[in-house]
Amino acid sequence: MAVRFRSSRTSAAALSVVLFTAIVASACFGGSGSSTPKATPTPNVPGPIDAIAAWVQQNRNVGFVGLCSNAKQGVDLGKLCVSLVGTRGTRQAYNLGPTFSDPTALALVEQGTAGWTVLSVTNNDPSQPSVPGIAWPLQVGDQVVVIGLGPGDCLRVRDQPTQKGKQLNCVPDGTKAIIQEGPTTAETFTWWKIAGDLSGTGFNGWAAGTWLRLPDAIAQALNPPTPVTTTAPAATPTPKR
Repeated sequence: MAVRFRSSRTSAAALSVVLFTAIVASACFGGSGSSTPKATPTPNVPGPIDAIAAWVQQNRNVGFVGLCSNAKQGVDLGKLCVSLVGTRGTRQAYNLGPTFSDPTALALVEQGTAGWTVLSVTNNDPSQPSVPGIAWPLQVGDQVVVIGLGPGDCLRVRDQPTQKGKQLNCVPDGTKAIIQEGPTTAETFTWWKIAGDLSGTGFNGWAAGTWLRLPDAIAQALNPPTPVTTTAPAATPTPKR
């Protein structure tokens, strides 16, 4: 009986198919027997407290504990801490000051693609009365409200961005205006050119930005909520027996 053998050419072709299949399987499954891809580690993006901590490290020779609510008596005395006072879009405002004490500055931070950065840190002036509302950055086109001058006083509007400029008007608290130009710095003030209407008469000129606030920053200061009063329930009469 004659025995037939496959040609060497056919055997080589079959072997090539087997090797190709093995290579494809190894590429698809990583050769380790597991098809689960490895998770990409999330980058450590600094938060708002981290940004303020970096600023304190660079500008203040004191320790920083983060939120004031986390400060510990007897351990963190004399260090700096912050407390959140407002949020506006991608920006946040924090009171900054010594632990277990009144804040001494206002820190504004902003969130960007690379994390949070400090926009400004403004020291409080104890010789000046505090102005209600958060001093969010202003820009041309913003509507602002005059606030913080008190009864009997007004904000002077001048023809030039300086205290030496001629006084054109003097507008009281609650006056609304639109920013036209600015900012310009002179005599420790940041000046903005504003335009508005006061009792049917228009005004236009330069005013110090210390007493200008965005409406949403002082809405509660101008219109404080009405205190809620509760009436005690009437006593239930004791039934006669």
